Amino acid sequence: MELRDYGVALRRHWRAGVGVALACLLAAVVVVLATPATYRATAQVFVASTGEGTSGSQFVNQRVTSYPDVARSRAVLDPVIQRLGLDESFADLRERVEATNPLETSQIDVAVTGRDAAEAARVADAVAEEFGTVVERLERPAGAASPVDLTVTNPATVPTSPASPQTGLLLALGLVVGLALGAAAAVVRARLDSRLHTAEDVRTAWTGAGGVPVVARPSGRARRSALAGEPVAVLARRLEGVAEDRPVSVALVSPSPDLVPWSLVEELAVRLRAAGLTTAVVDAAGNDTGDAPARVRLSVVSPLLALHDWHRLAPTTDVVVAVGRGKAQRADLAELGTVLTGAGIRPLALVLTRIRSGGATPPRVARPEATPARPAAPVPTPR
Repeated sequence: MELRDYGVALRRHWRAGVGVALACLLAAVVVVLATPATYRATAQVFVASTGEGTSGSQFVNQRVTSYPDVARSRAVLDPVIQRLGLDESFADLRERVEATNPLETSQIDVAVTGRDAAEAARVADAVAEEFGTVVERLERPAGAASPVDLTVTNPATVPTSPASPQTGLLLALGLVVGLALGAAAAVVRARLDSRLHTAEDVRTAWTGAGGVPVVARPSGRARRSALAGEPVAVLARRLEGVAEDRPVSVALVSPSPDLVPWSLVEELAVRLRAAGLTTAVVDAAGNDTGDAPARVRLSVVSPLLALHDWHRLAPTTDVVVAVGRGKAQRADLAELGTVLTGAGIRPLALVLTRIRSGGATPPRVARPEATPARPAAPVPTPR
């Protein structure tokens, strides 16, 4: 597919794309609402050397990277549980505690998450204080002072906003994923779509005799042309030209059996009468519901007619194939083309337009009152 084809697919099946995008966005909203708010409080501990000279600093730099593991050890967390009276096990508290050493620093960040913001800050401070005590005790040689000194430089503050779920990020992610999946859904649906939307679709699907003109709504720059018009208007002008030479009997047939083109007949009759042509609409029983005698007689026939009926219709009737844009199927049009070719019928035109599904009887077609009827051309008398 070319880039233009993707644009056509998105424009034609935008409802599917928007539906998928909204579904993904709704899923993100559900995740946000279903995920309980979790707060994160962080306390900072600074590690300093108690020795003099560069040897003390080198000792701290070598040892500080191993201290985060101590902060999550049982030696630190068990006393915190007892001191604060927490109703949770060591394993549960360990899941909530995170300790990190920022690169090239002598600082340890102790973070604690929890459903309660104040409780998370209280636990973070307790862990940071107990952590400093334990590390100093572990580093202290027998009968000597500890070579390191740990100080809580920034106690934890009560967080005012939850750390998760990140509402903005989740909604943005849901929207982006939804738009991508929506576009993919529109393209897939366009690939699987067997309906006829454009004149090119009609030409490709038509299997009858070649050279049948396709009347469709122009697109692009052609739509702004002075000669461009709606398909029914173009068809009416064609019939006016034919009716100049002889009376015309036109049978409209839709390739879709469930789509009876009475709406197209109605609009066509109005346009022909406005142009001064006496026009009659023939119902399913063969009765004229319009002007008689008429220069143009319009009727609707079923695409399910037997082949011998098409043979009987061919000498006296011009056939117009009314293709419902966005409703007719390629296979139905191809089958109708095969049948008409077998009956020796070359349609007057293939009209691609929107067709409102009608019933089994023609509509009442209004007649213009002030427009005089065009006189019928004289019929030559055979010698």
